[in-house]
Amino acid sequence: MKNIAKKSNTMYLLNKYKLNANKRYGQNFIVDLNTIKKIVENTSIDKDTCVIEIGPGLGALSEQLGYKAGKVICYEIDERLKPVLNESLGEFDNIEVIYQDFLKVDLKKLIDTLDYDKVCVVANLPYYITSDLLESMITSNSGLSFICAMIQKEVAEKLVHKHTPLSYMIESIGSIDIKMNISRHVFMPEPHVDSSIIEIQINQPYDDKLTKILKASFTQKRKTIYNNLKGLFNEDTKNILEKENILLTLRPEQLSIDDYMKLIKYL
Repeated sequence: MKNIAKKSNTMYLLNKYKLNANKRYGQNFIVDLNTIKKIVENTSIDKDTCVIEIGPGLGALSEQLGYKAGKVICYEIDERLKPVLNESLGEFDNIEVIYQDFLKVDLKKLIDTLDYDKVCVVANLPYYITSDLLESMITSNSGLSFICAMIQKEVAEKLVHKHTPLSYMIESIGSIDIKMNISRHVFMPEPHVDSSIIEIQINQPYDDKLTKILKASFTQKRKTIYNNLKGLFNEDTKNILEKENILLTLRPEQLSIDDYMKLIKYL
């Protein structure tokens, strides 16, 4: 089937296989072909790229990725969709669908087996596990080139414009930008919020010690960095912060990523 994202084609597939969007998996299907095409056009993928997609749904995004990428590997947790995806993506010899929870995938092991110039993730992420999925990919040190993800607009703006543990993690490995905004009206069923496409460029490895520092620093967001880090560095906290020229009275979100990276060596 071509142009899966057309509303009539989406409805045909759902009716044929007697399916509804599964709230448990946060499913919302895009029923606007132009939106899907814009998402793919806004990425730098080509025939030398292997794309990993999380949650292909009915295959609307997978289809357009299949036209442009060398290979597409889709991870789908909902096994009800097997017959649908067999029909909608059956004509593609460069698309592979694996029925598995992506959070349980050893991403580094997978990418080590792939012979492509670039490996990236392009996906419409379920809102309810957006942070878990992004953190898993960011900290994997798997060899990903970039992550292009559709997420809740409010979450995207927070990641780009505010300091949170996840935004610090992203800043430590590269950069993040909002590529485009997407109206809730192009989805079926229609969610309560609009979405944004973010792109995370990965330029360097992630240091696992940063996770421990951030977890301690944001234990209680309203407390100062000094009070939060006392649980990690004990009586050395004051000396460590002063040595690195970090004010004891700062809140955790007031530090720079460089400040946090300096603290790693004291673990």
